[in-house]
Amino acid sequence: MRAPNFMNSSQRKPYSGAVSVFQGRWLPEKAIPAGYAALIDAYELAVPLPRILAAIGPRHKVYQTGDWNIYTPRHTPDANLTGHLTFALRYEGWT
Repeated sequence: MRAPNFMNSSQRKPYSGAVSVFQGRWLPEKAIPAGYAALIDAYELAVPLPRILAAIGPRHKVYQTGDWNIYTPRHTPDANLTGHLTFALRYEGWT
């Protein structure tokens, strides 16, 4: 018997696709918000944004510019709470 998944019941909207602007912050290229950014957006959390956010870019190059860390497509987390939370803790830490 599967345990019920109560965590998905509070998700307000689907995880974002590629965007150029995320909550007023321009990305260096069109990319998919990941980790904390994806969770804040999908669950419409009223929390301050982390100073540096993460996104999945289209190229196979990891880099940082301004307020963004851009990761490669191979870093793409599963599009669910567990996937994005695991990504956030692994690549973005606690701060």
